[in-house]
Amino acid sequence: MVSFMMQRRTDEQTALTAEYALYLVDIRGVEFALNYLDTCNVSRAILTRALQAPEMRRHHERRKQPRND
Repeated sequence: MVSFMMQRRTDEQTALTAEYALYLVDIRGVEFALNYLDTCNVSRAILTRALQAPEMRRHHERRKQPRND
């Protein structure tokens, strides 16, 4: 159980890092975003795949009901 929770936390952190890297591409450029991923020990492949196939990115929430923020 603990292993599963640690893996989930790692996956969530990687997802957040990748999302921020996509944002960095828009404001600072691809090379800056790739360097950011390197410093976070996240594979560059995540960003390069997202840039090669932007139509595959998720632009909507997975939730069926919107959050009440």
